[in-house]
Amino acid sequence: MNRQAQWPPFRHFASVSTALRIVAAVILLLIVGASYYEIRSSRNAIIADTERQMARLDMAFAEQTGRAFEAVDLLVLNAAEAVQQEVANPSGLRDALRRRIRGVRQLTAIAAFDASGSLVVSSETDVAAIPREMIATMISQYRTNSHIGLMISPPFRVSDNKWNALLARPMTTADGKLIGVVTGLINLSYFEDFYRAVELNENGSIILHLRDGTVLARFPHVDKVIGTSFGNLPPFTDVLAHATAGTLLMESPVDGSIRVTAIRALKGFPLAVMVSVEQGRVLMDWRREAVALIAVALLLGGAVIVLLLSLSRRSRQVERLLDETHNARDIAEGANDRLLQQISERERAEVALRQAQRIEAIGQLTGGVAHDFNNLLMVVLGNVDILQRRAADDGNTLLTDRLAAIRGAAERGATLTSHLLAFARRQPLMPKPTDLNETIRAMGNLLESAVGVRAHSRFRLADALWPAMVDQSQIELVILNLVINARDAMPNGGVITIETANHRRIGPTSPDGPPPGDYVSITVEDAGTGIAPDVLLRVFEPFFTTKPPGSGSGLGLSQVFGTAKQSGGEVHIRSEVGKGTAVTVDFPRAAVAPVRLNGDRRDVIPRGSEATILLVDDDDPVRSVTASMLLDLGYKVLDAEGGETALTILSDNRCVDILMTDLVMPGMNGIQLATAARAAHPGLSVIFITGYADQVGTTVASGDRLVRKPFGAADLHRIIEAALVERREELARA
Repeated sequence: MNRQAQWPPFRHFASVSTALRIVAAVILLLIVGASYYEIRSSRNAIIADTERQMARLDMAFAEQTGRAFEAVDLLVLNAAEAVQQEVANPSGLRDALRRRIRGVRQLTAIAAFDASGSLVVSSETDVAAIPREMIATMISQYRTNSHIGLMISPPFRVSDNKWNALLARPMTTADGKLIGVVTGLINLSYFEDFYRAVELNENGSIILHLRDGTVLARFPHVDKVIGTSFGNLPPFTDVLAHATAGTLLMESPVDGSIRVTAIRALKGFPLAVMVSVEQGRVLMDWRREAVALIAVALLLGGAVIVLLLSLSRRSRQVERLLDETHNARDIAEGANDRLLQQISERERAEVALRQAQRIEAIGQLTGGVAHDFNNLLMVVLGNVDILQRRAADDGNTLLTDRLAAIRGAAERGATLTSHLLAFARRQPLMPKPTDLNETIRAMGNLLESAVGVRAHSRFRLADALWPAMVDQSQIELVILNLVINARDAMPNGGVITIETANHRRIGPTSPDGPPPGDYVSITVEDAGTGIAPDVLLRVFEPFFTTKPPGSGSGLGLSQVFGTAKQSGGEVHIRSEVGKGTAVTVDFPRAAVAPVRLNGDRRDVIPRGSEATILLVDDDDPVRSVTASMLLDLGYKVLDAEGGETALTILSDNRCVDILMTDLVMPGMNGIQLATAARAAHPGLSVIFITGYADQVGTTVASGDRLVRKPFGAADLHRIIEAALVERREELARA
């Protein structure tokens, strides 16, 4: 046999071998390039998502921290006015200052100093811990620049070895002459305890600092960091020099690690809050995935190299090896596809987990501080209620006006806390028959401000509109969120239409929709940019927003959706790109007409019946002010600080008409106390007090009455008298 005829020439095999080497080199480059691209893209996505998460947490912390400082600043401003008016009565002024700061946990003391730095008056007898040189420096700065208003000092230690800072306001004469300063001694450990309420990722940290970078508080606490400054770090200075918020990668001054960091300045204060997490901890899962991907790439590359070494063998082995290479490539590509599919599934699971963690973190944040804030607002509003009635009796219009301003600020704080709890699903709605047309008219000024100057509103309010069963505070927030979204959808201006209507639902529009019946709807329509169909499916997701970064939280439509569902209604949205969007919210029709009050109900509170009420609350200031309001209304009051004490009082006093108890207390909670009390006193009326509770829905469903902090004397009178009437009716039927 002629072997030359059966086998190709050597040169042919050499050219095939060279071509295969080139192909193999290209494949190796593709494997390396694809692996590198996948690893870098995954890393960048994780860092970007972490930056967004840090920015959202930072915004929430900054808002809550700002409210804490606003409360201190308001007390310091009021103290400055009181000092100038009552300087001749230092002992009475000291008692007044002490009462004002009672229950404000972030504020240790208020002290006033004259222009020479000498102490004028203090809420506490011992304020020697306040550095006098710091007071002298503040007075010097106020003299140098008369336009300075608020001033916050660097941190310093006091006698109990805890870190504190001063918030100062100047006292001036009518012609602007400086006569002294009023300072609030701020307990900085309060903010570390507050930040502890949210479970950060491992190696996460929260820092409260001055705008110049001086650290005031840090969680987790590192004592050597307090008082130091990192304001000279270029990344830090770049962010706060050009914006009020931002994200960056920066080296930690504590341990030198690289951290994913979000910084946000507090509006109205020379402060900023920084939230960060160690980059290495964030990228831990990414590293494992990268190692796995590199291992696969190495295996594929090794297989190609082995094939290349075999090209020098005989031609039949070359063809056999080529076949094996094709088979190996198919197997490798299949394995790579499965690996990519697993990575994609894992990424989707991680996105869902991070979304749940964000919602849970905000729920923990709002729920963890709501009880304390509601107790604080309870003390403020309760005392204002009592003082307003007495000022009205004395004809002191000046004091009445001042108290009305304080009430307005406290009620806005209560409304904000209620909105946060409603989003976190930590507070039940309190629906009542409501005229939605009247609600919209009452919001006229607020809606006009929300619409802005470029757009204008048009109202189509239905005649003979049915009353809707909704929570008054939440429906106002629903309307405001919808109007703001409509305004933002029209950057060049346009018409926002707000419409109400009655309609009868014959059947559910979706499997989880509300049942058939009568409903009252509100529709807010704009002529804006519209929403694409793929985006329309996600608009109700928490934190999802189509607005530019920093322009929206992504919570507006989530609140609308949650309120509608909790109220037994539904939300419909229709949109067309380039033409506009309309959002319709349906609420169940109320069985009775809304109650219309004539005038301010706080001015016409009648005296209560001479009923005996057992008041139980573990918070001394809240219990004290509630007891004062009850006594002022004419009721007889027995009070206890806990469940065991209350049961002892009940065993000695058979004439108790109503048990009024806080729902959340250490030891025996309100529900347990009510159960034990009714076992000994069947038929005893119970009113629960709450500022934050996850299980209120169970209590309300059982028929008990609930009053939500903060409340006033009118709220107490109304709910107590209703309970007494119900009890008398039950006794009459018996």
